[in-house]
Amino acid sequence: MNIIVALSTGVLSGGYAYSNAIDSWLIYGFFSFFSTLAVYNGQRLFKAKSFEQTPWLKWVDKNRAGLLILSVTSGIGACVTLLLLPKIEPVTIVLLGCSGLISTLYVLKIQGMNMRQIPHLKIHLIAISWVAVVIAFPAVNESKEEALVWSAVAHYMYVLAVTIPFDIRDLKYDIPEQRTIPQVVGVRVSKFISIVLLLCFAMTILYFVEPFLLLNPWFFISIFVQIVLVLFMNEKRSDIYCAGMIDGSIALLGFSYFLY
Repeated sequence: MNIIVALSTGVLSGGYAYSNAIDSWLIYGFFSFFSTLAVYNGQRLFKAKSFEQTPWLKWVDKNRAGLLILSVTSGIGACVTLLLLPKIEPVTIVLLGCSGLISTLYVLKIQGMNMRQIPHLKIHLIAISWVAVVIAFPAVNESKEEALVWSAVAHYMYVLAVTIPFDIRDLKYDIPEQRTIPQVVGVRVSKFISIVLLLCFAMTILYFVEPFLLLNPWFFISIFVQIVLVLFMNEKRSDIYCAGMIDGSIALLGFSYFLY
């Protein structure tokens, strides 16, 4: 499932770069894939040492050696793909550095607390990191900032929308002090917020960024699939449903960028 998450991120990044006519779109897609795979596995290897032993983390702990190798090789792959880029702007190094710092402090505790435990902040940290790597990095590095603000805002809403179901799943694990959206407003309202965010994402993309997507049925199919998955989400859904189907369906959005 780690690979599904990373693949979805890579496809979304490559598709976004392609839709904005960035020549190095494949490199950006591979970088997103490898960096997501490295960070995702690294975070779970770190969390597997904690007392918060979910079934998923127990599996991670049993397969620690293989996941460590995968995380290290993925990190090397991310570095190699960066070196393949014709240029790397200094501002993008800062951008990636900040994203890496957020990813580290997301699980690393300082004075007994990590950033994901700060009230109301967890979901926004995820959205900021994804938007920084998948959207802002290729656009800024290729000096194609024309629609960057609206693209960043739109995809920020999209990541928030697809992350809310995971907060619903984590209701039984998250401490009350985290004040996640489902903890504050409940499951039903959280799903409503997620669907509204998906619709706002679609309208923002179609109006401000890529109006030609109006002619692309795959774009609407990708949004429809996410909405259906959110509607059927509940606290008892498995990791396969969340990391396999909800995260995996992100790839549909990335592919839709290729197909218009």
